[in-house]
Amino acid sequence: MIEAVILDMDGILIDSERHWQLTERALFADLGIDLTDQLLVQTRGLRTEEMVAHWSARFPIDGTDPKALMEEYDARMVDTMKKEVPLMEGVRELIEMFREMRLPVALATCSTQDHIDAVMEKHGLRASFDLLISAAVNMPGKPHPEVFLRTATLLKVDPTRCLVFEDSFNGVVAAKAARMKVVAMPDSLEFDQDRFGAADLKIRSLGEFTLETFHKLQEN
Repeated sequence: MIEAVILDMDGILIDSERHWQLTERALFADLGIDLTDQLLVQTRGLRTEEMVAHWSARFPIDGTDPKALMEEYDARMVDTMKKEVPLMEGVRELIEMFREMRLPVALATCSTQDHIDAVMEKHGLRASFDLLISAAVNMPGKPHPEVFLRTATLLKVDPTRCLVFEDSFNGVVAAKAARMKVVAMPDSLEFDQDRFGAADLKIRSLGEFTLETFHKLQEN
């Protein structure tokens, strides 16, 4: 029985993945480093700290303070989220469906609290969520399951009775490690990858997830 729903933010709640990648590319271009589309796949779903550490280990950024780089990246994205990033198509309807079913709905993301606040303010969504959780500070990022386990604890729901919506493979792994059901909505370029078979369900858009779909997941 599903008793709570947990949404990832980037790629599920908001259509932000392209903006994260453009910002990441621009940030490192300022350092003379060209991050191609093929390279950017490597850091999809990582926290800012993990992303900067990943590229710092691969490329020389001598003389650049990693902390300052992280702060600049996050600040650029907060500004972008306030101005440009749209909601994913169908997300309001999806949340409303769960609210009508009286299921608690939580947000669990590796983005910072500032990013969460920017999105909630821009789209007027704060009242739509029972809980907003950031794994950006004092918590391991996905694929570690802690952010999902913490969310379930705060919701007072057994993890096995939670349904997660994720776009990244790391997020899928984290949800399954937390023993939760997970719906994967990968980027179109990754949709056919076999690894997303780890999810309980794979969809191309949130509009595909209907009340009938929910009841089928309940039965499994």
